[in-house]
Amino acid sequence: MSLQVRKINRAKWREADIVNGAEIPADAITNCLKTQTNNLSVWKIKSEDEIENAILAISSGSDKQYLESFDIVILDSEYLEQKGIEFMVTEGNTAAKMPKDMHSNMVDLTYEKLGIIAYHIVEKFKEKKVLRYTLKKLKDILNNAINEKRVDINILSENIKNKLHTND
Repeated sequence: MSLQVRKINRAKWREADIVNGAEIPADAITNCLKTQTNNLSVWKIKSEDEIENAILAISSGSDKQYLESFDIVILDSEYLEQKGIEFMVTEGNTAAKMPKDMHSNMVDLTYEKLGIIAYHIVEKFKEKKVLRYTLKKLKDILNNAINEKRVDINILSENIKNKLHTND
């Protein structure tokens, strides 16, 4: 079984409400499940022991990205596939040296399929599979990866490089 890691904004989901049966807020869908060409980006891991690999990939991702605390959800690939969600291995946007098959897109998404994903995320809130990564933890993960030569600091955005050298 493989797991998929997706960055989300926990605050948009109104966790206390949805865990108790409230409807999913529209902001959770429009912000956290915003598609591009009907696709949604995820990072595959074999087990939760590998979660820091996905965090490294996400945090070193964009050349315009700022390094700041964020939340992730750990999704169950098998469950989603059984519900008709298809995955396609694609090249991920990251400065980290990662296996080629680690990044995927959930493809050909529709309104109905986004609903399946959204309700799956609600289940993950209930299972405590939504995790927060603080700036300090992200800096530790990135600095360790740089020291281990898994990330070339020269490829990181200026914003991330600057944040790595501050004490916030």
